[in-house]
Parts: sequence; C-alpha cells; structure tokens
Amino acid sequence: MATLTDRDVRFALELAYDAASMEDAEPFPRELLSRLTQLIPADSIVGYHETIIGQPCRVVEFVEIPPEGIPREIQEAGGLYGDQDPIRHGVGQREHRALKLSDFLTRRQRRKLEFYWYVWRPLGIDDSLRVWLPAPAGRARVVYLERAKRDFSERDRALLELLRPSLVKVQQAAYDRRRAKKSAAKALTKREREILGWIARGSTSRQIAAILHLSPHTVRKHTENILGKLDVSTRSAAVARAFPALEPVSDEPGG
Repeated sequence: MATLTDRDVRFALELAYDAASMEDAEPFPRELLSRLTQLIPADSIVGYHETIIGQPCRVVEFVEIPPEGIPREIQEAGGLYGDQDPIRHGVGQREHRALKLSDFLTRRQRRKLEFYWYVWRPLGIDDSLRVWLPAPAGRARVVYLERAKRDFSERDRALLELLRPSLVKVQQAAYDRRRAKKSAAKALTKREREILGWIARGSTSRQIAAILHLSPHTVRKHTENILGKLDVSTRSAAVARAFPALEPVSDEPGG
C-alpha cells in the first residue's frame, strides 16, 4: 500500500472540504476537476461521465478538461474499438477501488491495440486512472484522469480512493440540489410559471401586467408567492432556481 505524505493528506482534505462547500448543480464543476489535477497530475484529460451501458455506451452527462471535448472521429473510433479498453465505462460499476489502465495492460500490449492507435495515442494518453461512483442500474458514473508519458503511481491511486467517499457526497449533493429545484419549479401554479417566464425575459411588473391583462398589484402578489415557494428573496434568484441554464436577470427596483 502506498504511503501518503502529510502534504498529500492535507491537500486531499482541503479539496474534500472545499468540494463539500460548492453549491453548483454540476456534480463535478471544472473548478473541482482542475483542483484534482493539482493533487493527482493528469496532463491529457480529466473529467466526469455518466453513461448508459450498452452497445455502444451512451454518455448522458459529462464535464471535461479540456472543455472542447474529444473530436468526433476519435469518438467514433472509441465506439468501434471500445471493447479493447479494459476499464471501459461499465467495468467498475460496483468497484470501490480506483483502477489504472496499467493494471491490465503493459505499454507493449497497449501498442498492439487499434484502440491505442486511434484513441489513446491521438489524445496523448499513456495511462488512465478511474474511480466509479454509485449509479442507477444500467448506468455508470466515473471520475477519470488521463496522463501522457508516465503511468499513474500507487500514491495516485491511494489519493483517489481516499477522496472517493467525498466525491460520492459531492455527487449526491449536486443531484439533490437539482431535484429540489425541479420540485420547487413544479410547485408553482400555471400563472406563477407564466409570470416567472416573463421575469426571466427581463420584464418589469408593469410590463407583465400589461401583457397578461392583470393589475400590477396582482403581478406583485404572484411574485411574492413565487419567491416564497422557491425559498428565495429576489427575482433573479427565483429565475436562477427555476431556470438554472438561463443568464441571470436584474432585480426590478421597487418590485
């Protein structure tokens, strides 16, 4: 078993603490992934995938550095030769350990595979380190780090395994926030959702009143109900909670 230095453990604990403080709806925002590579260097790719297991597998959610993602021709090659990857998405669904590509294949063995020449080599990947997180049946959720020129060490594996319980909590908290937002938005009446939609477009209470043939007082009363149901204090916060993908709106002076 690898021996971790005091510095390694301290950095890992700081990362876990900061991750638990994040309020993002993304399970693993790029800020967190970037911090992870400071602890476990990964110069090719670092990311998170949720995948539906199948032939081929289908990615339904991902966040990755670099953000531009993988070129289409390499994705197609990955689908064609994916069975040659010994730690592909579904392999570790029930695995609590972190797995390395180098656990299964030597460098010589990797270079005999089409997957190496059409996927790993173009992406600059010589080794991969992955850890699986809890997922519904038929799905896999994995945090992965990819590195060029040198294999991941036992120290790297030990650190990722040390962080796994924290990563599980971060993932669950993010999904809980998503569910809460969806539930809160569903609790709004049809009229409240309609008014919030106009608020999201930047309309004032008077403008909304004119559009919907209501009095400004009625619009303000609906807005108060919206804020209460969504447990927020401003119009912009209500929009952010109900429509997290939209750009923030300015709060209307005087309601």
